[in-house]
Amino acid sequence: MIIAVKLLEKLDELKGDELAGAEKMMLSFLDALAGEATIAHGVLGLRNFEEARKKILDATGKIWSQDYLGATNNISKAISSITTSGSRAMQTLKEKNLL
Repeated sequence: MIIAVKLLEKLDELKGDELAGAEKMMLSFLDALAGEATIAHGVLGLRNFEEARKKILDATGKIWSQDYLGATNNISKAISSITTSGSRAMQTLKEKNLL
């Protein structure tokens, strides 16, 4: 998802056909990320991954309207959702003296 933020930053620099092509690639990339979040949610059952998937999908809507800052904000929120899950897992491992 951090890569997605970096790619979104570049969209503002493009125009015309380059921008149209880059937007299509960005939408495909975000679709793949949403799919990964769906898989993680299915395997782990953690709500945070579903929340992240929704934020990623919201970001795709922002791209359609060329609101790249809004898309970046949604991806940032998705990152926060997923890192929250990782933080909980890390705490559990520490509590069980596995780290």
